[in-house]
Amino acid sequence: MRIGIIGGGSGGYVAAIRAAQLGAEVTVFEKDKLGGTCTNYGCIPTKALYSVAHKMLDFKWGVSKKMWTGEISPDWRMVQNFKNGVVARLVRGIEFLFKKNKIVLVRGEAQILSSNEILVEGTKGAEKYEFDKIILATGSSPGIPPVEELVGIAPWDNVEALAAERLPKSLLILGGGVIGVEFAHIFRTFGSDVTIVELLPRILPLQDVEVAAAVDRALIGEGVKIMTSQKAVSAHRSKSGVILEIADGSTVGAEEIIVATGRKVNLPKGAENIGLTIEQNRIPVNKYRQTASDNVYAVGDITGEPYLEHKATREGIIAVEHIMGIESELDIDLIPAAIFTALEVGAAGYTEKQAREKFGDNIKIGKFPYIASGRAQAEGEPIGFIKTIAVLDGTIIGFHAVGKTASELLGLGGFIIQHKIKIDDVAGTIFAHPTLSEIVQESALAAIRRAIHI
Repeated sequence: MRIGIIGGGSGGYVAAIRAAQLGAEVTVFEKDKLGGTCTNYGCIPTKALYSVAHKMLDFKWGVSKKMWTGEISPDWRMVQNFKNGVVARLVRGIEFLFKKNKIVLVRGEAQILSSNEILVEGTKGAEKYEFDKIILATGSSPGIPPVEELVGIAPWDNVEALAAERLPKSLLILGGGVIGVEFAHIFRTFGSDVTIVELLPRILPLQDVEVAAAVDRALIGEGVKIMTSQKAVSAHRSKSGVILEIADGSTVGAEEIIVATGRKVNLPKGAENIGLTIEQNRIPVNKYRQTASDNVYAVGDITGEPYLEHKATREGIIAVEHIMGIESELDIDLIPAAIFTALEVGAAGYTEKQAREKFGDNIKIGKFPYIASGRAQAEGEPIGFIKTIAVLDGTIIGFHAVGKTASELLGLGGFIIQHKIKIDDVAGTIFAHPTLSEIVQESALAAIRRAIHI
């Protein structure tokens, strides 16, 4: 089986490795860097900055005034070097895995000629390749909202923000979703004055209301200004920086601006040759990630939201396994999501609002605060909670953690949701003490009014 994959990002490179494991001959076409947006311009570099920011916050903890001799100030060049080093090592790791699995990497922009043919403009000129199956994994790009003159002022997107050569003294962030709140926390911790401008009534509109409110309070506590229900209508640059005009006639300004209002699908070059079009910012696929065109599959961001690395990798595996005669599926509703901001967030399954819309009052909800956890107190991190949502038979359908290492606790929460584990099963599990994972058990117990420590 000969498989051609356009795009070497999360969905593409994982699909390539899995296909090679199953005995396929695999060729990957990539015009930029292996690893795609997540590795090079998203998940990984932002987490590197997040890690450095938290080391700065932790440094003063427990240090007496006598020992302390001055204020911490970030060395931005050193921070960027660390971030770039992390990214480079991971890209080299993917390149090694390609060689190990005998995957052919072709550098250049690929064009679809038919459902079996790809043309690429590479270093050797134009070359045509033929395959039994093709997988499209071309990802997405930052979207620009309809704000007058916004494009003309050259706003930062995630790529420019991560590559910034200097720290701006002040920063506007247009959009209070995941990307917006992560950048807000990072740049505020490094010393920038940050303002979030969000069109909707609250930040993190897709998250549980209580979780979003906790993050809102934490960001404000750090000094981030949050403007919700504010529609930006125009933008321009002055000598001092960017000026954003709001629909009510007010203005807000800063040295730089990051646009974090969503993403748009990257339609592969030549998609029209096989009749592929974007519908509602996605290429339609079936449960095996097959498109309407024979022999062509699509995985990752181009199949629509959520735009998450782990969704892309799972789709890549599903597509390849279907090609090789193995059936596997993905329930989009069960995909977990982690957010790294002033408080970490880990979420899987239904929010409380979604659960009430579907089941009415026939649900059980348990919430346990970090402040009642011995480990959280010992860590000096008592802010946050875990919320467990279950149906009446005890099956847990929602897990929401906000606070210290919530993203790590999400691994357990995601397992619980995916395997339809019941409250009694969690309640009967022995969790080691003192750990933050005990909060998972206490939250489940709270849903049946059996929590011990509250």
